Amino acid sequence: MNAIYFINERISLDGLSKEDSVGIQKQHLLRYIQTNNLNIVKPNIYQINDYYTIQHALLYDLEKFEIEKVDYLLYYSEEVMKDFVYIYPDYWFLLKNHFNFVISLKKLDTFWDDSTSLIS
Repeated sequence: MNAIYFINERISLDGLSKEDSVGIQKQHLLRYIQTNNLNIVKPNIYQINDYYTIQHALLYDLEKFEIEKVDYLLYYSEEVMKDFVYIYPDYWFLLKNHFNFVISLKKLDTFWDDSTSLIS
């Protein structure tokens, strides 16, 4: 199954620095991707990172490169998407339509410690 993941580099989570917030997001998302044997896809081969940091860029790439539906859009928590969802609800709707599943890891209610599997 294919996945694209989003990391918000402009947010401070739980009082952490922006750098630590990015690290937490990466750590949890990559663990989820690895645990579930997901394949990371990049619609734009010139995308520098394996992940996206700008929702508009992701939507643009999905539409420009006419990518068929991707299985998963993954992001850490509702907090990292809330500004985009609130300010651009129509774009959020369009973005979600490019995926079979849109998953916020915190909503899964399966936050784990290092010794447990992500999915029970």
